[in-house]
Amino acid sequence: MSPADPSLPARLAAEYHVRFDEATPRGFLRGSALLGYVQDVAWRHSEALGFPRSWYRERGVAWLVRAVEARLLAPIEDGDDVTVTTRLTGYRKVLARRVSEVLGPAGDLRAVVAIDWAMTDGRAAIRIPVEFERAPVDGPGPFTPVRVDLPASPPTAPTLRFSPRLRDLDPMNHANNGVYLDWLDEAVAASGEEGAAAAARLPRTYRMEYLRPAEPGAALVSTAWRDASGWAYRLADDQGADLLRATLAAA
Repeated sequence: MSPADPSLPARLAAEYHVRFDEATPRGFLRGSALLGYVQDVAWRHSEALGFPRSWYRERGVAWLVRAVEARLLAPIEDGDDVTVTTRLTGYRKVLARRVSEVLGPAGDLRAVVAIDWAMTDGRAAIRIPVEFERAPVDGPGPFTPVRVDLPASPPTAPTLRFSPRLRDLDPMNHANNGVYLDWLDEAVAASGEEGAAAAARLPRTYRMEYLRPAEPGAALVSTAWRDASGWAYRLADDQGADLLRATLAAA
């Protein structure tokens, strides 16, 4: 590999104001909005590294979210001004990991989000182009990708059925990865008082493995149930194929 370019920024930070429409009925930042901030700052960093959106379009490649581990440590509320930082911490052939931190106005840590991004040509995962060797890595380097293994959903687990709405779709014409976190929270909370408390408790950690995109009009089956470590969640299509497997734990 070629050495990274030391003149390029290893980290990038951006400020965000939590809008009214980004908050839940309890007044806290929605999971989809949190991941939206993280995606946005990642794009800004990509541009600062010399990889704007046009660079990807010209080569017919894109980054897709393969997995997320999000630790929510303290409340992020309607009206808060937060700073989100991002950095590349390692590569694995077709994967890159980014770690982002969300800081409150006093610099206090509110959330940490690690995302495993996969490089794709629109049909399958491909090796990361050699041009990325110039991007500095600020972290341990090679990593173990996030994986979530789940047993079959219990037949008694509450199930929600729906299809993605227009507001859930992104420019790639499938449900944006951040929306899945809202769907997870909704399913856990729908299981009863214990689930509603788990979806609001702090600190808490989500681990999410994305398997297939939710396309417009897809018939989705959303199921959450209590397990030994917290809550398990599965999003599948109406044929039983998993789109997302995830867990929610107090941590």
